[in-house]
Amino acid sequence: MKEHVGRVALGVAGFSFAPRNRSADLATIRAGIAAGTAILDTARAYAKVDAPLYGEELAAEAAQGTSAIVGTKGGHSRTGATTWDADISAHRIRSDVETSLQVFGRERLDLYYLHRVDLAEQPVEEGVSALAALRDEGKLARIGVSNVSVAALERAAAVARIDAVQNHHSAMGRESLDVLAWCEANEVPFFAYSPLRPSAAVPSPRLAAMASARGVSLQRLQLRALLASSPVLSVVSGATRPETVLDSLAAESEPWDEALEEAYAADLKV
Repeated sequence: MKEHVGRVALGVAGFSFAPRNRSADLATIRAGIAAGTAILDTARAYAKVDAPLYGEELAAEAAQGTSAIVGTKGGHSRTGATTWDADISAHRIRSDVETSLQVFGRERLDLYYLHRVDLAEQPVEEGVSALAALRDEGKLARIGVSNVSVAALERAAAVARIDAVQNHHSAMGRESLDVLAWCEANEVPFFAYSPLRPSAAVPSPRLAAMASARGVSLQRLQLRALLASSPVLSVVSGATRPETVLDSLAAESEPWDEALEEAYAADLKV
């Protein structure tokens, strides 16, 4: 799949929660697509209290008339101002997929994930079986799992072919190294969400110095370092302004050399 989507996806979550200018956000997302974003990442849970399909609707409108692939997720949705559910039962997954098909006005969705596998009460096998059946029916092109452990991923893969994995994995936190290693061993694309937000604050003085010397942002070098860390890894950029979207995209073509590799390795030891 990676040859079709590039390595920097644009996440829609940041556009979906706080009050924002919808027209400006659509222009920003479309500018990213025009500049090379080949995949948009959204979810049923990326929503407003009074607009439960907002994130998918935004992605659908932004992608209309373009060649962008859209990855979305189900089994997790907003239930209140600060509450969400997690349900990956077969009935819920089929219902969410059918709703997403209507939102996107398509007969088949590009990529569909079980969203909060870690929070759901149902076994991962139930949700994956539902997705696999929908893929067999032609309603899904690819299926994935999100927020998984290696154990859950192995159980999922025992049920059906997994086409993609999405977990939190940041440049300085590297929260999902074990899951990434599994994806490398099994040649499964891994999408790192919140790639610039480690679970705990971690300084990166050497990368910051390199960024200053090169005249680029520290964030761009952190994304570049993450991309260099694995051939199966892509990042989901949470950028929401035109300039930061373009800066994220520039990470893929930023030169990677021994000096930058050494700076990153040294920062990881701090």
